[in-house]
Amino acid sequence: MSKQLKADISLLVISMIWGAGMPVMSLALQHIGPYTFMLTRYSIATIILLPFVVKRLRKAEKESIKGGALIGLSMFLGSLLQTIALLYTTPSKAGFLTGLYSIFVPVITAVIYRKLPDLKTVFAVGISLFGLAVMTIEGASGINIGDVLLVVSAVAYAFQILLVGKYAKSEYILETTFMQMLVVSLLSFIPSMAMEKFYVPINKTTVLSVLFIAVFSTVVAYMVQNKMQPYTDPTHAAIIFLSEPLFVAIFSIFVGDILTVRTLIGGVFIMLGMLVINIKTGKNEG
Repeated sequence: MSKQLKADISLLVISMIWGAGMPVMSLALQHIGPYTFMLTRYSIATIILLPFVVKRLRKAEKESIKGGALIGLSMFLGSLLQTIALLYTTPSKAGFLTGLYSIFVPVITAVIYRKLPDLKTVFAVGISLFGLAVMTIEGASGINIGDVLLVVSAVAYAFQILLVGKYAKSEYILETTFMQMLVVSLLSFIPSMAMEKFYVPINKTTVLSVLFIAVFSTVVAYMVQNKMQPYTDPTHAAIIFLSEPLFVAIFSIFVGDILTVRTLIGGVFIMLGMLVINIKTGKNEG
């Protein structure tokens, strides 16, 4: 089995874990504040990784530490906006809208390298924007604030994918992942304390939800992503992550989320746009 195939399978498993995590997160947010949830989630992840990384940090390359901090910053913004958005919208809709990062990866790349978008990119963005409008614009009420937050969150996650591709190195995966978790924990501390007094209700739903998200959706998922994604290009990784919204929709059924016709139709167009923008059409692409 080639390294690229292993990477593809690993990223698909990550997508499934993240897909299950979205509805689980929505359950937790019924009992715990969004900032406190983030602080708890990433603090647990940081503590889990600490024993494995404490002796390695001194020998790690500064570039890997810097990369981990930058990835952590983009992850903080993406996770924060996504978490808050779940207070205002459904998990299934959140899954489709967060998946827009697949569109933003090649768009941001084109901007960074000052290249005009090709017709394929323009067409894909147009399809996705149409799907976004169908899904989110609800008559006179306009667009839900949660939907807006999710779109901005998708931009942050797109930057995370690009940064992982640039900075993640196999020999320093632990250090890079640890820095991600530490940065998000530190950035979550102030709003959690100031706005929510770091109140964590002890009940079965909160405890199990936080532990699942912290261990599987955070430590395991990001460790695997940092280790395996460098074996494929960022755009290819974005294609694999297209499956996440589908997993979100499937797992959301178990928490009582019902897919509306608008969400389903809009989601189809968004998924179509993601596929179009990531399909290789020329010999020199990718």
